[in-house]
Amino acid sequence: MRVTQPAVLVGPYDWDEAVIPRSEFEGRIKEAWAALKGEKFAGIIVNGNKMDNGALAFLTNFTPKIEAGYALVSPDGAVRLHSAGSPHMMVNAQRLTWVDAVKPIRDIGKHIAEWAETLGEGPLGLWATPTMPGDLLPRIQAALPSRPIKDVSATLDALMRPKSAVAKRVARDAAAILTKGTAALRQSFENNVSARESVVAAEKAAAAAGASDIRMLASISKGGTPTAIDYPEGGKFDPLLVYMAVRYGGYWADGVLTLSSVPGDTVKNTQAALQAMLATARAGVSVSDLKKAAQERLGGLAVHPAAKRAVTGVGLTLEETEAEPTGVSRLEEGRIYSLRAGAQKGEGDAALFSALVEVKAGGVDILWSSLT
Repeated sequence: MRVTQPAVLVGPYDWDEAVIPRSEFEGRIKEAWAALKGEKFAGIIVNGNKMDNGALAFLTNFTPKIEAGYALVSPDGAVRLHSAGSPHMMVNAQRLTWVDAVKPIRDIGKHIAEWAETLGEGPLGLWATPTMPGDLLPRIQAALPSRPIKDVSATLDALMRPKSAVAKRVARDAAAILTKGTAALRQSFENNVSARESVVAAEKAAAAAGASDIRMLASISKGGTPTAIDYPEGGKFDPLLVYMAVRYGGYWADGVLTLSSVPGDTVKNTQAALQAMLATARAGVSVSDLKKAAQERLGGLAVHPAAKRAVTGVGLTLEETEAEPTGVSRLEEGRIYSLRAGAQKGEGDAALFSALVEVKAGGVDILWSSLT
């Protein structure tokens, strides 16, 4: 799910060697160059911004808190990093990464051209985000008229899908923060407070547990589809549908849940649908089989619009880029997915449940689930 972005990211994004060691990033840079070995690239330009920064985080741990950031990666593994902001702000920017000497952005085309002069012959690879400014590539090309620039996003995005041992550990830590946040949400709902108060309690719990970013959507009517809460206060909605995502160490954990004081058939059938998906899930199983398993338990109920995409890969981005344009087609071992089930019977009668899982050969490890 997409949610409204803050103007400035304010959470704790500082790089911590104990969370993700420098050797992990050095290994990832080697993987990136190995993936491009079929072509003789002279360097790689990595683009990121405060909205989409998975590639930057993958190689440098850097998450731009304002505007954009660029990593310039040489074949020997050396990295130059440029960040939006004044020279005085680079002291704080430096804390976000293991890369030495973060420099401010003045003219990114000029910065890249000066860096390219130190490289050998060959094209530059561009690892870009979906939200890259439309004028960025023309600006870079204008600064490098004799140097070809090729988009390598499809090749390098694939590196972020399987998770290393370090990535899995950090993802589990993120899931543990999500657990604390949703526990506070449930407790507040049981205390009969408003939907807004419940959401605020969840955000506070996640922040106290160390989340660097928290994103939430919630019903603004009884059983309504989770959406941005844009009103100052409101009553308690029962059932209350909530989406919550937290980020820690660069990695996301997210889920949807339905809170109801008296669960009806729609809630119970949706819970059964997610249980069926979890029982079916394993490496190699198709998403169509997961949907079929869920549909058999929904008892003829219509699938909730927010559950049309039943499976998404989760990691350094909330919705990982897949090899297939239609999204996940089969579960792959070593990846982390969000499995989602949802049903809708009528106005005010809807339910959403999900689970965050690590896929293994014989099944899945559940990192977080709204069933518990």
